[in-house]
Amino acid sequence: MPSSNRAAKVALALVLLAPAAAVAASGDMKMPMPMTDTPADFKPTRSAYTADHRFLVRLLSVPAPIPFQKYFTVTFGVYDGHDPGKKLSDVELTIAAGMRHGMQHGFKHGMASAPKISSKDGVFDVSGMYFTMMGPWTLEVTVSQGSKRGVAYFQLPCCRTQ
Repeated sequence: MPSSNRAAKVALALVLLAPAAAVAASGDMKMPMPMTDTPADFKPTRSAYTADHRFLVRLLSVPAPIPFQKYFTVTFGVYDGHDPGKKLSDVELTIAAGMRHGMQHGFKHGMASAPKISSKDGVFDVSGMYFTMMGPWTLEVTVSQGSKRGVAYFQLPCCRTQ
């Protein structure tokens, strides 16, 4: 193919695609979300410190394998980051879950359910977890103790169909 003919085709393609890219960038176009039907194959994160090492959060229980498109429960314990043997019972947790799809920060999309958190003696049961897509999920666990706050991140693999 002559180079001038190829250059003309490339220029035409750019002209035709430019409006679609502009609309997509403006948020008005519904772009398909990457879907996968392949389960993630790694071990879940079992413990994570908050960025300032004030808190250590441990994943005490998680189903193995995590069920696909079924509700499940996970359990966390929160410990003093400077004395990991000391469980803290005067803290609160909030949980956000989502998939990053390569993003460094934040979630490309979140979890469709709203989990409920109950606590007793520094152990937190998080029920109502529900993963709708296979692949790696991230749990963002925010720990609050008075005015002190920290975030720990956990990776969970989803899912093997049962």
